[in-house]
Amino acid sequence: MIELLVLGLALLAAAAVAVAVLEALVRRAELGAALLLGVTLLNAILVGRVPSVTMPGDIRVQLHDVVFALVLAAGLLRMLRMRRFSPLQRWMVLLCIVLLLSLVRGAMTFGPQQAIAEFRLYLAFASGALYFATFAPSSRLNDRIGKLWLATSVPLMILVCLRWLDTLAGIDLGVPTEQFGADAAIKVVNGPYAFFLANAALITVPFWQGRDKRARRLLLLGMLLLLFVVLLNRRTVWLTMIIGIAALMVRGRQLRRRAVAMVIGGVLIAVATYVALGGSSGEESVLRPAAGTGTLEWRIQGWSELVEGLSNPTEWLIGEPFGSGFTRVVQGLEVQAEPHSFYVTTLLRAGVVGLLALIALTFGLLRALWRAPPGDRGGLLAPGVFPALLAMQAVWFLVWIPGMEQGIITGLAVGLVAARSRGAAPVPQPRLGSPAVAGSKEAG
Repeated sequence: MIELLVLGLALLAAAAVAVAVLEALVRRAELGAALLLGVTLLNAILVGRVPSVTMPGDIRVQLHDVVFALVLAAGLLRMLRMRRFSPLQRWMVLLCIVLLLSLVRGAMTFGPQQAIAEFRLYLAFASGALYFATFAPSSRLNDRIGKLWLATSVPLMILVCLRWLDTLAGIDLGVPTEQFGADAAIKVVNGPYAFFLANAALITVPFWQGRDKRARRLLLLGMLLLLFVVLLNRRTVWLTMIIGIAALMVRGRQLRRRAVAMVIGGVLIAVATYVALGGSSGEESVLRPAAGTGTLEWRIQGWSELVEGLSNPTEWLIGEPFGSGFTRVVQGLEVQAEPHSFYVTTLLRAGVVGLLALIALTFGLLRALWRAPPGDRGGLLAPGVFPALLAMQAVWFLVWIPGMEQGIITGLAVGLVAARSRGAAPVPQPRLGSPAVAGSKEAG
């Protein structure tokens, strides 16, 4: 009896905390960003040891699942207040509906545990995108989110250094390690975390041409981030970083010659450091091609096998239910891992409808913001940097899955396009080094 009473009080306290957090999330987008970025860092550090509880039905609920659920609930509450949706917001709602339908079908067919396990990949992206798409663009909000992003990148770089001490120097400080193949010595974090650092580095690039104190600090941090991006030896991350910097240079000629020279110089310094640390010598070269399951040809064969498994018009239209698994035979070996492509995974689980919605939320957003005037440079995550971030994301989704934080970029970009489509007045943009201008009212 006492145990049941204690359990009831604990559940009541947890519910009260959840309601309080949900109310704060509805009002303050900075809290949502802090939670998503925080669980991203926590998952990078703890890997498979993230705190969790087992619910009835053997459903394992991890800490980040709770965070994503709260952010998603706050986004839904905010959407109920909106009078009308923009076209891109409708695409987002359509993607969420198709995914939810696939989850329900999967739970009924394979059981809740198996269906929810596969759905986790989309819960992170969809919750962040839906939530931030309900906020009107604000210089103050975007600058704060940018600061949180850069602040999160610092402990992530420290984590990388600690793991390098373990794998390269044999100094084990008790930090949980990622599990890779023969390249684990240098690739000590999974690809999405290296991509997280690449996004952080790109955020700082527009400030490299400034001469004030803040610009100098961001220049030093950006150079450091760029060095880590190169040393982590994720070639897809390198490609996305090149595309992002090229987008900043081409679009509206936002970067002056001084900034371009600094970008080129930073890349050369990072590459030189990489080579000096042994990136091009001997059998253990970290530049060697990925073998086996790491090659693009191997992945394409697996994608073909999975797509050919869509056997009827219903599966082509709305996908197979979550929990169906990704078993395929590639080069004579049975593989069960996810496809390693967000577009292919979306086609399999949400069909052509879901894939079209995802394409609208990547390439459609990129096209809409690319054509829009860049405006004055503002704080971190100013409107002019979103086309570069979205270009990086669009390429990343080809051969990787999104990180837990990628919904932030998509959601903020949707909110920006929605405000412009409604003819909203441009949001004031502060000059480099000046305090951010107060944000506009919430959407709807």
